[in-house]
Amino acid sequence: MLEHDDLARILDLLGNRNRRRILDLLRQKPCYVTEISDRLVLSPKVVIDHLALLERESLIGFSLDDRRRKNYFLYQELDVSIAVRAAEGASPALAPPVEAPRMNRLLGRLRGLIESREKFLEHLDGIDREIDRALIKLIKSGEGVIENEADVDILLALSTGGQAFEALPEQTGLPADELTDRLSRLERMGVVAVEGSQYRLSDADAE
Repeated sequence: MLEHDDLARILDLLGNRNRRRILDLLRQKPCYVTEISDRLVLSPKVVIDHLALLERESLIGFSLDDRRRKNYFLYQELDVSIAVRAAEGASPALAPPVEAPRMNRLLGRLRGLIESREKFLEHLDGIDREIDRALIKLIKSGEGVIENEADVDILLALSTGGQAFEALPEQTGLPADELTDRLSRLERMGVVAVEGSQYRLSDADAE
């Protein structure tokens, strides 16, 4: 049985909706950071922070693929049951009568939110298809420069402004050695420039 401090820590951990969503996703299959970020519409940094907390509590683990990317999986299932009972000496209060109009309003709001979510997911599917088409066009337009999606991930990370090398592995999901090689090649081809410790898109490419 969990001690009081351990139980409080676990309840605090599961009190965050996004951490619960991550656990639900990992119950379905192992995922990379980028997959979790895309599926749950969260920034990679937010996902990484949540994963670190879940990993610290040994709820999740990870394996490394051949590109040394972390593939996270559910390590332990949590089955938390909470029983509510009246304190000793206290008289249980009578349940308040159900307010039908208020309940109907809440049900209507819930139904509206569910319908909105379905429409959003349909819209998201359409956006995913547009992203795939745009990705294919980008790779074709950069033929001879952009080798694959890994290069696209690097260019997308740099498109928001200068980035230190240390920030790029998390943003791209690429291991440091591969990232170094790709950045060097893109720099030689004039697509990426280096200023001090910052990598950025070259001026010619930014235009």
